[in-house]
Amino acid sequence: MTRFAKVGPPADEAGVNGIFAPIKVHRTFEAVIERIIDAIDAHGLGEGDRLPNEKEMALLLEVSRPTLRQALRILETSGVLRIKPGQAGGVFVASGMIPLDVLGKNIAHESHQVAELIATRRLLEPIVYHLAAEHATEEELGRIEDTIRLMELHLADPKMVRRADGMFHRRIAHAARNPILLRAMSGIYRQLSPLRGALDNDERHGRHMIEVHSRLVDAMRARDHDRLETILQQTFIDLEAEFNVGTPYSVRWVDAGTPAGPRETGPPKN
Repeated sequence: MTRFAKVGPPADEAGVNGIFAPIKVHRTFEAVIERIIDAIDAHGLGEGDRLPNEKEMALLLEVSRPTLRQALRILETSGVLRIKPGQAGGVFVASGMIPLDVLGKNIAHESHQVAELIATRRLLEPIVYHLAAEHATEEELGRIEDTIRLMELHLADPKMVRRADGMFHRRIAHAARNPILLRAMSGIYRQLSPLRGALDNDERHGRHMIEVHSRLVDAMRARDHDRLETILQQTFIDLEAEFNVGTPYSVRWVDAGTPAGPRETGPPKN
């Protein structure tokens, strides 16, 4: 018979009325996994017990749903949880006996993938931005700036700010005029979504993103590749510090000596 993990006084001293307390440290998938494991142990849950659904769990833990899904996927792969889709489904405990060895290996594998993803972004994204600086029309730059205004408009809604941020990066990738790079960066940005969701997403962070994005557009419009590179490197350093990964290499723009023509004002030519 399925038991339900009822909402009630927590076993810890966080004072949150639920099975989970909010995560106040860096909200990576590892912190989410640790909190879920602690809840299973603290409440004596076993096979078949139901946890709060994804929406409720994200609210209780105060994490983004992409970050939560990343943690749930690892826990399911490790045999800790069983996730049943559909209206009658939910998140269930697969075993109260946590296979820490398997879980540890899967977390390490995921962490390695995160490091590789950030390293790949550091290699490819500067090329995209530098090409966009050379090729973007004024109309394209205007559409990129529109996404910054969307961020300002929805500053109080972190989810909408992240969506506008995704639009910002995708429009720059389109302006680079390289379909292979566009496909590669689209895949990277999709996989980066849980990482972005794990970062602080308050208004202060949103205003910082708006300021950095505005500086990036200004540098692209001026075709100031040195300034563009400086701003990009700082964004990479910030992300790598947040996730405690390092990349020992980067890409620099070297002017081949062919001067760029005047920037087009109309729509991009196919």
